[in-house]
Amino acid sequence: MLINRRNLLTSGLLSVLLICSNTVHASTKRPNILWISCEDISSHLGCYSDLVATTPNLDQLAAEGVRYTHAFTCHGVCAPSRTGIITSQYPISIGANHMRSKVRLPEHIRCFPEYLRRAGYYCTNNSKTDYNFFWNEDEVWDETSGKAHWKNRHDADQPFFAVFNLTMCHESRVWPQRWKNVTAGLTRDQLHDPAQVKVPELYPDTAAVRAAIARLHDVVTVMDTRAGKLLSELDAAGLADETVVVFWSDHGNGFARAKRWIYDTGTRVPLIVRIPQPYRVNGQGQPGSVDNHLINLIDLGPTMLNLAGIDLPSHFQGQPFLGRHLPPLREYIFGARDRIDERFDMVRSVRDRQFRYVRNFMPWLPTLQHVRYSERSVTRQELRRTAAAENASPQIARLFETPRPEHELYDLNADPYELNNLAADPRYADQLDRLQKVCDTWQFQVRDAHIMPESMLIAEETDVGARWHLFHGASGTARWSRVFDAALNRTSPHDAGTSDDAAVRWWNMAHAAMHRDADPKKLLNGLTDKSPAVRIAAARSLYEFDLHRNTVAAELARLLCHPEVSVRHAAILTVDEVNGLDTQLRQEVSEMNPADKYVKSVVEHILAAPLERAEQP
Repeated sequence: MLINRRNLLTSGLLSVLLICSNTVHASTKRPNILWISCEDISSHLGCYSDLVATTPNLDQLAAEGVRYTHAFTCHGVCAPSRTGIITSQYPISIGANHMRSKVRLPEHIRCFPEYLRRAGYYCTNNSKTDYNFFWNEDEVWDETSGKAHWKNRHDADQPFFAVFNLTMCHESRVWPQRWKNVTAGLTRDQLHDPAQVKVPELYPDTAAVRAAIARLHDVVTVMDTRAGKLLSELDAAGLADETVVVFWSDHGNGFARAKRWIYDTGTRVPLIVRIPQPYRVNGQGQPGSVDNHLINLIDLGPTMLNLAGIDLPSHFQGQPFLGRHLPPLREYIFGARDRIDERFDMVRSVRDRQFRYVRNFMPWLPTLQHVRYSERSVTRQELRRTAAAENASPQIARLFETPRPEHELYDLNADPYELNNLAADPRYADQLDRLQKVCDTWQFQVRDAHIMPESMLIAEETDVGARWHLFHGASGTARWSRVFDAALNRTSPHDAGTSDDAAVRWWNMAHAAMHRDADPKKLLNGLTDKSPAVRIAAARSLYEFDLHRNTVAAELARLLCHPEVSVRHAAILTVDEVNGLDTQLRQEVSEMNPADKYVKSVVEHILAAPLERAEQP
């Protein structure tokens, strides 16, 4: 065991927190809580057996606390991930899984720091929020700014919950032009040698990829130094033995098929918790221990409340993993991917200790869509360059192919990078069936709101006040089941356009493109549907059948001028994705001049493409 002042936390100077009830006993002292979060690092730390990493401060923290080996986010990108953490809800349950969306929360769902504040905690956030919902700053935080700090509280005896978000390891800081500024304080000896890094099987082993991985390790070193300073501040104030410290990353590293995806590469993260001896329960928190139980980061909020002896709201979908009266351990980790910046997608995942099941609701879209911001990633550029070569490996070529599989199954023990899809292997039929049913049950339990297209969610939210209300209650439950069946393509292609529910019609029209026996007349009727979303889906399917091209182009031209930006967004994506109508609609696209940044990204992508793209296979 390492012997230093922090190990003397076992001295028993404080009484144990948390008695049998969920209220705090008057004679006990509640722990301070310090969160150190960082961005985009996966588990590139020395304490997680990364032999190249230079992270002495976080390695020391792990030696003094608990290192969790199976911690996951609910999404592989920041805003949905942080939305889940701050609300302890799966973002799909409140309709907040689209990147940088802004939804309304139902009245009963609050940010968990509000419960800490009501119990007397001083709560500060320095300073990233990135929540996908409308929120009141004064209700959630005492202070959220670049100057927020636990030192700013007026009463030195007031317990605090202080969050410091370290952003210097964000994917953009790995780009060569920004990396220089972040690492300016490192010596030449502290920079990492590209020749020494490990290249994951996901990527081609090229000099550019190696250099990018080395730069990632460099910015992680800078982050570790900053984390060390935050820990030293606790030491200097004499608060280390009164403060629970939690370190975590919001999702995987910023490389392709890591960040933004819901494989292990995108969702498995480091999590370290140091608990002073007086706040340990039933042997929890032993220095240098390793915990391999499944944890979702939406469990962080409930765990902090539990450590503080505060009753947990019944609506929490996360669960505590420290403190008294813990629930049964998780059997599964769930994840969801929806719109990422300007590109739509819908993927759900369930993982147990060995297998991951992935459900692609939109198999007509490739795995690696063009997302303007992330196209700056060197690994993404290298994947595109390699895929264009004649000798591209099958695993790289599959990232750009359509349709992609509707179902994926991976044995994580044998295939940690999830490259060998076992879904069609009869030897794994039982595992596939089991996890599919678990995924069905989870989506039903949380009432996955994203089974509706975004433009419909926005329109119906106006009527009901919050997306959560759409699928709760008796009528909402029945409707959800109908739409879910359509989303799973469990309805006949001949039913396209016949349902009274626009969301069902949308899925019928969208799936029709995958059915060669779909009824073209019903697809054509879809072009006059009262729902703009259904008309867009019908236009895409008609294009795939190479039917009524001029009529399709005319309808999409009208939809490009629709007053609702979400409709214009869906329409311009269809123009781009069908890979041909952009030629017919180029004039209309060039005149759009959109204010919305995501629509603008798609417009610019279309206009940058050569005119002959429509004739390309």
